Amino acid sequence: MTKPIHLDDGEALASVGASSPAHDSHQSLREEIDLLRILLGETEATGIAQAERAEDARVLVEETRLVAEDARVLAEGARLRAEDARLRAEAARILAEDARLEVRRISDIHDEQRLLVHDLIGVGADSVIVLDETYTVTYMNQQAMDEVSEGQSVVGQKLLDVYPRIETTPFWKRYKRVMEERVSIAFEDFYEPRNTWYQVNAAPVGKGIAFFFRDVTDRRRRDAALQRTEKLAAVGRLASSISHEINNPLESVTNLLYLIQTSKSAGDDTRMYAQLAASELARVSHIVTQTLKFHRQSTDATETRASEILESVLALFHGRAVTLGTEVHTRYAATDTLLCFAGDMRQVFANLIGNALDATGEGGTIWLRTRVGHDPHTGAAGVRVTVADNGCGMSAVTQRSIFEAFFTTKGATGTGLGLWVSHEIIHNHRGTVHVRSSENPAHRGTVFSVFFPD
Repeated sequence: MTKPIHLDDGEALASVGASSPAHDSHQSLREEIDLLRILLGETEATGIAQAERAEDARVLVEETRLVAEDARVLAEGARLRAEDARLRAEAARILAEDARLEVRRISDIHDEQRLLVHDLIGVGADSVIVLDETYTVTYMNQQAMDEVSEGQSVVGQKLLDVYPRIETTPFWKRYKRVMEERVSIAFEDFYEPRNTWYQVNAAPVGKGIAFFFRDVTDRRRRDAALQRTEKLAAVGRLASSISHEINNPLESVTNLLYLIQTSKSAGDDTRMYAQLAASELARVSHIVTQTLKFHRQSTDATETRASEILESVLALFHGRAVTLGTEVHTRYAATDTLLCFAGDMRQVFANLIGNALDATGEGGTIWLRTRVGHDPHTGAAGVRVTVADNGCGMSAVTQRSIFEAFFTTKGATGTGLGLWVSHEIIHNHRGTVHVRSSENPAHRGTVFSVFFPD
């Protein structure tokens, strides 16, 4: 008798396979198994069902393996993406660090350049002041402090508050032009409040301006002295030309006076007047000759007596000495010959005698001496020339500077070149000069002693 067929096992199998991807293919197998159960009976159908369940289990295992593999692949992909993100983050960190280091390097370079510029400005010869757009001082170097504020900084103060008198000067107008028009200018001008000439370069910097300046008063004085010297040289050349032209008619007048003196028809008074005129004319002729000698210069050194040179210079200063009432005492050695350029020596002694007349004023005394002697330092034989006076004397400070170019105690009337040129001439003749001076009222005066070796 055939057993009734129970579909519980098949239904359970179907419920398991329903969730798998092979559900449809197994559904038809179940239907065939159910049919076999009906036809073959329960025993045969049960074996087939077991085989079918085993197959379903195998399929489930395979599907589980595939799912696990998919999960592993997904996990690996996630890991790789995480690693990629980590590498990108590391690359970004490295780039950020490189950028930070580059910014730091550029900043260090800028700081170094600023320090270099600051040091250069600090040690430079120019004074530097920087103003902002409100004309407030934002920077000044030590030279500027020493020049305009007695070594004190005025940074943070307005320029007009510190130097109110500058507003009425051309300096302020030029600074305003640089500030407003944003142009650079360079100029030289005289700053009356400080009695100083300044060379200035002003330029816009940021929103403000900077100006570099230096004291050029000494250079301006040197230029003015050189101009005066050139004028004096031109006057000397003109005087020499005039003297040359005067010399010719003087000779004619001298000859005519001689004829009058020797004329038998001339009376005694006429001959006496002619003789006086000839005497004065001889003095004029001597002055003209000495003037010509000052301008003319031999190309070779010649032997000349120092006393003759001194006498020729005295002839030029005779009128001035008489006017001042100056006494001149001379004492010359019998042999005081120098191997020299006579024109240069006349210039030296003219400077010394002219200075002596300036120092003595009215009623003074000048002594001129020549003697054979020896250099106290080297023992070399030679000729010593002394020019001394009882004038006002010189201080120790003045004595240290008298042979410097453009140094003068005569104000606007002096060039500051006379003794400087004289010192150079003496040096070129292998000579030496020594000065002694005193301002003591009991024994004031100055002595110039010049030694020329043989």
